[in-house]
Amino acid sequence: MSSEFFWKQSNVYGLFGLDFMLDDKFNLWFIEGNPNPQLIATSEFLGGLLNKLLRSLFEIEYGLYRSRMKRVLSLIQQIQNSEEKDYSKWKNEFKDASLNHFEPEYVPRKDNSFTLVMDEYLPKSEAYFGYIDEKCA
Repeated sequence: MSSEFFWKQSNVYGLFGLDFMLDDKFNLWFIEGNPNPQLIATSEFLGGLLNKLLRSLFEIEYGLYRSRMKRVLSLIQQIQNSEEKDYSKWKNEFKDASLNHFEPEYVPRKDNSFTLVMDEYLPKSEAYFGYIDEKCA
C-alpha cells in the first residue's frame, strides 16, 4: 500500500529474518519476522549460507550502484559538452539515469542466491514474471 513512498535506491534495503515451520501434514506456517536478524555462524553449514547470502546481496548492490553511476556520469558528460545551459531540460534524463536497473556488465552471476521476483519497470502483466496471477497484480 505504501510502496510509492519508499526510497527506491539500491543501497537502501531491509534484511529480514523470516521463520517458518512445517507441521506433520507438511503445511507451512509462518512463525515470525525479525527486522534485525542475527547473522551468526553457529555451524560451518550456516557460515557457508551466510557467506553466500552476503556475497549475493553485495553483488546486487554493487551492480546497481555501478550501473547507476555509469549512466549518471555519462549524462554529466553530455551536459558538459552541450551548448544547452537550461539545466531543467536534463531533469527527466537524470531521473531515468538514476533508476535501479543493471547495465549488462554488472548483471549478477547466474549462481547469485537471490531470485528477481518483481521488476517495477516492466508492464504490470510482466512485472511479476508469472509468480503472481495477473488479476492480482
